Amino acid sequence: MYRTFDNFLARDSWHTRHPRDETQFFVALDSVVKESQFNPDKMGLYMRQKTHPPVNTKDHSFDIAIEHYVAAAWAVKRYLAAAGGDQRGRQSPRCSRQLP
Repeated sequence: MYRTFDNFLARDSWHTRHPRDETQFFVALDSVVKESQFNPDKMGLYMRQKTHPPVNTKDHSFDIAIEHYVAAAWAVKRYLAAAGGDQRGRQSPRCSRQLP
């Protein structure tokens, strides 16, 4: 499942958060984010295995970028669940409570 990010990770500039790179990330994310087994944290582990950021270096540009993309994937996944579309496109129950 996470191989969908391989083309994104193969870009020399994937870690720079350039708008074109971000677009390619979101295109790849779109193909898997609704899968029930998709987990952004596992996506991050996959990205680390593919890119090999230096060990024990939390401020390396690869690690910083991976954390950014993991957070973005969680945000999209949570948004889709809250907006009424959970895994495999099924509709989630909507809240019937009125806001004040």
